Formats: sequence, structure tokens, C-alpha cells
Amino acid sequence: MRIAVLSSGSSATDLPQQLAELATPEVTPVLVDPRLSVFAKTPYERLVADLGFVDAAQMAERAGFDAVFINSFADYGIAAARAALAVPVVGAGEATLRAAAEGGRRFAIVTVWPESMAHLYEERLRTLGLESQCVAIHYFSPEEELARVGHREGVMDRMGRGDDALLRGLLATCERAVRMDAAECIVLGCTCMAPVGPALSKACSVPVLESACVGYRAAVEAARAHGASRRDGTAPGRKLVPQIVEAWLGASAHADGEPGTGDSAACPVCITFEGDAYPATPGPARADR
Repeated sequence: MRIAVLSSGSSATDLPQQLAELATPEVTPVLVDPRLSVFAKTPYERLVADLGFVDAAQMAERAGFDAVFINSFADYGIAAARAALAVPVVGAGEATLRAAAEGGRRFAIVTVWPESMAHLYEERLRTLGLESQCVAIHYFSPEEELARVGHREGVMDRMGRGDDALLRGLLATCERAVRMDAAECIVLGCTCMAPVGPALSKACSVPVLESACVGYRAAVEAARAHGASRRDGTAPGRKLVPQIVEAWLGASAHADGEPGTGDSAACPVCITFEGDAYPATPGPARADR
């Protein structure tokens, strides 16, 4: 059985180590990077991210995967993907938030992203009907962090290196949510936080749920429950999103203007263009939000 993992949840181009370690002789996680990517700083960019993830999900089904795991707390394109696919589609955010809320438990979300990314968390809580059980959302980083996405001093890279100061700060934020917000459980609000998940879980006074591993395990269970049933991935009416992505990628090759320069151009997470030219070009979406 194979599980398609959409996005690495970091700036890496390989399957995340924490998910690779969950592979068994019976179940294999395989990274399937979306070919259309953008950093979803606002709902406008999120629309593009949704298209990219739905396209990747459809490619995964056509390739014969038994389930699709959206390795992003934002669950990009999850409703549309479920409408298009016959195989199970599981999102890291949905699976983790539902696990946190079991039995009426009150939980807090701790995320490394700044408050301008609140639209992603508010949408998930609202859609899942879990707003009343979420006692707080703690945004760890200042807004300046967005300019460091994909760079060595950015929060994703620092977590990957096991930065002690960062870990201490995140733990203090988790304990603040327990002490001040009466959180009974902490949800780590980005799959890029997987490298620090075990340490936070060990040190925190309440359960800490790391969304990449929680979501992947839910995808495995969904695949097992679903069995071998699968419909033809090329059925009429289910080609629209791939056709849109193909057109977008084709148009980008002829777009006016040159790729952006400076720090944004070096970002491995998405392709950024200056001015009004904002085409996406082929390449992996390497960070979830």
C-alpha cells in the first residue's frame, strides 16, 4: 500500500524524516510535490495553492496511490480533492484538530508563523466547527519571519537544526497556553514543526500533537478502511484542474518580465515575480502553512 504525501512540509525536497520513519513493509509513504506552488500569505495566494494541491492529488490517484495525505496544516484543496478522487484524502490540519478536540477537550494552537497567517487557522477551525474548543492561537514569530522563508536563519531551517533557543521559546509558548488559556492539549500549527515535535511533547505538561505524523497515521488508517476500491482517474469532468495547471505552467514560460531578484528570488518555497507578472513555474511546493 502506498500513501502519497503532498509536500515535504519544509524547504527540503525529500520525504520528511519523521514520515520516512513511519514506513512499514506493508505501507510506504511517497513524496508527491505539487508542480504549482506559492506561499499562501493571503487568501488570494491560497487559491493558487489549492489548485496546486488538487492537481497533485489527482496525479497521485492516477499513479495508483491508495490514499492522499495533504502534508499541510492548511489542508490545501481538501474539499475539492475529495470531490474529485475516489481514494481517501486526509489533511494534516483536519486530522490533528479533530484528534485534539476528542471528548470535548480544549486545545490551543501554537504556530511558528506570524499573525498575518491567521486566515489559514481561522478557516480550518470554522470549517470543522471547532472554534469554541480552540481556546487560543499563539503566533510565535514576528511578521519579519516571512521574509526569511527558505533562508538559513528562517524558523523552518532553525527547527531542522534543533536550535535550542527556538525550542525553549516554543516550549515557553506552549506552557503559556496551558497556564493562561487553560489549554488541555497543544496543537502544533504547521507540519514544518515536526522536527521539534518530539522534544516539545516530552517537555510539555499537556499532550502535544504534531500534525505531520498525526495526519499521516490517519491517512494510513483511511487507506486500510477504504480497501482496494478505486475509480478511473481519467473520468470525464475530473480533468479541469489539471488542465488549468497545465495552461498556467505553459503560460509562465512566455510571461513578460524577469524572475524577481533579491531575497525573494532565492526562496526555495515558491517562485516569485516582480511587478504584475506573477506566474507560477514548475517546481515543488516545499512549505506548508
